[in-house]
Amino acid sequence: MKMMNKTTYVFVLLLLIVQGVLTLSRNWLSAHEVNATILSGANFLLFLVTILSAGITAKSFTNPNLQVSVRAVMLSFMIKFFVLALAAFIYIYRERKAVNLPALYGAAFLYIVYTGVEIRLLLRALKK
Repeated sequence: MKMMNKTTYVFVLLLLIVQGVLTLSRNWLSAHEVNATILSGANFLLFLVTILSAGITAKSFTNPNLQVSVRAVMLSFMIKFFVLALAAFIYIYRERKAVNLPALYGAAFLYIVYTGVEIRLLLRALKK
């Protein structure tokens, strides 16, 4: 449980940093036709799903059976991927022709950032 608290703090810090950057660069993003509201929503959704995903995986590390950890990693990936894909499809369906592709690309980049941080933290916890 101690590892999960540290992981949560890191993800809260990442959420706040990204939200701060989005807030400070809102005018620049608007000038480049990037919808900052979509990026903020994606950032918050990624935060929630990553916390859930990291919790599932971290809990599996206490089980001595290696297959439990492998299943947890696969389950957490599937949950994260399908929740975010569903959110993207809902956004695309609602907006139809007004879809902001740069915001979706930015959300995909945030997905990579959150996943990279999650993997790094979980691998560090696994070494201990």
